[in-house]
Amino acid sequence: MGGRREERAGGKAGHLGRYGQTVQDNAEHHALRIHLLETNLSHMQVQLDTTKSKLDETEKAKADLQKKYDDAVEKMEREMSDMEKKYESILIEAMDAVAGKLEQAQSLWQKSCKMVQLRNIAKLREFGLPNLEL
Repeated sequence: MGGRREERAGGKAGHLGRYGQTVQDNAEHHALRIHLLETNLSHMQVQLDTTKSKLDETEKAKADLQKKYDDAVEKMEREMSDMEKKYESILIEAMDAVAGKLEQAQSLWQKSCKMVQLRNIAKLREFGLPNLEL
C-alpha cells in the first residue's frame, strides 16, 4: 500500500512537473510573443515618427508655396492696378488732345463758314438783292 501511495505521489509530482513545464513553456511563449509585439510596436513608432516628420515637412512646404503664390498674385494685382491707372491716364490725355484739336478745327470751320457766307452775301448784293445779314 505504501508503494501505491508513493506511485500516486510520484504520479502527482510527475503530473505537477509536466503542468509546471507547460506553464513555463506557455510563459516563455508569451514572453517571446510580448517581446515580438514590443519590437513591432517600437518599429511602428519609428515609422509613425518618420511619417509625422514627413507630413510636417510637406505641410511646411505647402504653406511656403501657398505664401509664394499669394504674394505673386498680390504683386500681379498691384501691377495690374498700376497699369490700369496708367492706361486710364494715357486715354484721358489722348481724349483731351482730340477734344482740343476738335475745338481748334471747329473754330477754323466756323471762321471758314463765315467767310463763305460773307462771300455769298457779297455776290448776291452784286446781283442787286436786298441787304442780307448773317
